[in-house]
Order: sequence, then C-alpha cells, then structure tokens
Amino acid sequence: MTVHDVAAYILSRKGRMPAIKLHKLLYYAQAWSLVWDERPLFRARIEAWANGPVVPEVYGRHRGRYSVKAWPSGNPANLDRDAAETVDVILGFYGDKSCTW
Repeated sequence: MTVHDVAAYILSRKGRMPAIKLHKLLYYAQAWSLVWDERPLFRARIEAWANGPVVPEVYGRHRGRYSVKAWPSGNPANLDRDAAETVDVILGFYGDKSCTW
C-alpha cells in the first residue's frame, strides 16, 4: 500500500477537507500504525514544515489547492484489514478536529 492509497481511504471516509488536515491525518495514521501494528502504513517521507507535518509526495499532487475532495492516484481497497482498522480509529479520534486543533 502507498501513501496515495491511505490518502484515498481517508478522503473516501471523511470527504472534502483542507489539505493541511489530510497531511496531519496521514502523519497520525503512520505514527499509530508504527506503534499499534509495528509496521509503517506507507514508505513516503514525512517532513516537519512550519504549519505541521507534510508528505511531499502528496503535497506535489495538490499544491496550490486549499482543500481536497478525492484522491485519484490511490486505491482505498489496497489497505488490508489492520491498516483500515488503524486509520478508522485515527479518523474516529482526529477526524472531526479542525486542522489547527
């Protein structure tokens, strides 16, 4: 599974959101997958930028857009059961928070 698959999964569950929120959710999902599942969700690099974590590979696809609605380069079905459960827990806790929370 790739970072694009995880982004597509998040957007399929939560719908349109600010791009900065997508990056934060990707960050939390990756961090908690490392803790709970003892494996990374994706191999893409995460960087610390001024407004929070950013996945440059994802940023390059939405650059210039404030919000994103769908992720055309990923497939949500590529997440296995453990990955989907981890992301669902993250969305349950952080999904309704603002991007500045």
